[in-house]
Amino acid sequence: MSVVDRSAGTVLAAPDPVAAMKAMRRARRRRYVARADVMEVLYRVYLGAIAALFILAFLAGALHEVPADPSSVDGIRAHGPAVIGIAVALLVYAGLRAGARGGPLAIEAAEVRYTLLAPVSRRTALRPAALAQLRIATISGAVFGAVVGNFVFRRFPGTGVEWIGSLAAFGALVPVAVLGSALVASGRRLRPGLAAILGVALIAWSALDLALGWSSSPATWLGELATLPLQSGAQAWLAAVGAAVALTVLAAGLLGLGGLRLEEARRRAELVAEMRFSASVQDLRTVILLRRQLASEHPRRRPWLRLGAGSANPVWRRDWQSYLRWPAVRVARVVVVAIAAGGLAVGGFDLTPVLFALPGPLLLVAALDLIEPLAQESDHPTRRLLLPFTASALIRRHLYAAFATMALVLAIATATAALAGGDPGLALGVGAVVFLPLAAVLVCAAAVSATNDPYEFILSPQLAQTANLAPIVVALIAGFLPLFVAWKVEGGNGARVSAAFGTDLILVILAFVGIGVLAWRFNKREKEAL
Repeated sequence: MSVVDRSAGTVLAAPDPVAAMKAMRRARRRRYVARADVMEVLYRVYLGAIAALFILAFLAGALHEVPADPSSVDGIRAHGPAVIGIAVALLVYAGLRAGARGGPLAIEAAEVRYTLLAPVSRRTALRPAALAQLRIATISGAVFGAVVGNFVFRRFPGTGVEWIGSLAAFGALVPVAVLGSALVASGRRLRPGLAAILGVALIAWSALDLALGWSSSPATWLGELATLPLQSGAQAWLAAVGAAVALTVLAAGLLGLGGLRLEEARRRAELVAEMRFSASVQDLRTVILLRRQLASEHPRRRPWLRLGAGSANPVWRRDWQSYLRWPAVRVARVVVVAIAAGGLAVGGFDLTPVLFALPGPLLLVAALDLIEPLAQESDHPTRRLLLPFTASALIRRHLYAAFATMALVLAIATATAALAGGDPGLALGVGAVVFLPLAAVLVCAAAVSATNDPYEFILSPQLAQTANLAPIVVALIAGFLPLFVAWKVEGGNGARVSAAFGTDLILVILAFVGIGVLAWRFNKREKEAL
C-alpha cells in the first residue's frame, strides 16, 4: 500500500503500524526532553527579562530626553508611516519567501512521516504548531514595542499609555502579518518566483507611498498604527484597517494549513532538527550553513564579474572571487542590513537613543556573510598545515577583503542616514570618522564568532556562553558608543563629530583585541595539530 503526495508527484510508502507506534513513542520522549530544555531556556529568559526591565527603567530616567522640535514631529507624522511600512513590507517579503520554500512551520520528521500521512485533517494536526509559533512571536513583538514606546512618549506629543499601547499593538501585529503571509504562501503552494514578485510589489507600493506622500499600502497602514498618537481623522482609521488586514491574512493562512507540501516539510524538519542541535551546542558556524540550505541559498555558477589572472596576493583574489559568486539574495540582504542600520541611527537621533543598540548587532549579521572565506579556511584545518606560513598569518590575510567590503557596507549606511535624516552634515561627519575602525571591529567580531570551537569549553558552559556572547556584545558596544556620544554632546556638528572621533581609540583597541584572539586561537590549534 502506498500514499501519493500530490504536491511533489512522489509515492510515499504507507507506514507500518508497529513502526509507527515506536516512532510516535520516540517522538513523544523527545518532546518531553525538548519541553524540559525549553522550560530551562524560558526560565533563563524570564530572569533576563526581569533584569532588562530594571535596566530599561533606569535608562528611561537617566537619559533625560528633551522634547522633539515641531519640525521633527511634523516629519515623523508625514513620512514615518511610509518608512515603517517599507520595513514591514521587507519582513512580509521574507515571510512569503520562507513560505514558498516549505516554511514557516518546523515540525519533527516523525510528525511529517506519520501524523501528516494519517487519516486526519492536516490543518488540525498543524494548527497547534502554528498557534505556538504565533504566540511566541506576538508576545515578543508586543514587549519590544512597549519598551520602545516607554522611551518615545517622553519626546513626542501624547501620553505614555497612548504610545506604549500603539507600539505594543504594532509590535504584535507585525509578526501576525509576516507569519500569516508565510502560511498563505505555504498553504496555497505559491511558487518561489510568484512569492518574490508579490513581496517586491508590496515593497514598491510602500516606497511609492513614501515618494508621493500617500497612505495606500497595507504596510503603510500598519505604519499609521505605530505613529497613532500623532495621527488624527482618516489616518487614525487607516491604522484600524491595517490591523484588520493583518488579521485577515493570518486567518487565511490558518485556514490553508492543510496545503503544506510533504516533501518540503520533511526536508525542512530534518534541517531544523540539525539547526536545533547545533544551536544547543552553540555552533554558530553550522547554524549559518544550515540556514543557507534551508533558504536554498546557493553560490552562483557564474560570477558577477570575472577577475583577471594573476595577483600579488592570492588570498585577496580568492576572497573577492568568493564575493563575486554570491547569490542575488545575499547581496540584497547585506544592502538591506546597511540601509536598516543607517535608518536606525537616524531613528536614535529623532526618536530615542535606545535604538542605537540595534545597528551593531544588525551589522554583525552582514559581517558574518563577509567573513565567509575566512570561515571556510577555518573549516579545513589540515589544508592550512600544508602552506609555507603560519595559520595566524593566513587568517590575518583573509581579514583584508572583509575589512574593505565592510567599509563599503558602512558607507552605504552613512549615505542612508544622510539622506533620511534632517542633518546630512552630522551623519556624514560621524560616519567619516568612525566607519574604518568600526568596520575593523565588526569584521574581527564576526571572525571570532565564525571560527569558535563549540566543544572547546564543553565542560564549562559558562565559559562557552561567554565566548559566544562576547562578539555580539562587542558589536553592540561598537555600534552604540559613537552614536550615543554624538547624540549626548551639546553644541554644533563640529563638537559632535569631534566627540565621535574620540571613540575611535576604543574601537581600535577592540579591533586589536579581536586580532589577538584570532592569532592566539589559530596558533594554539596549529600546535595541537602538530
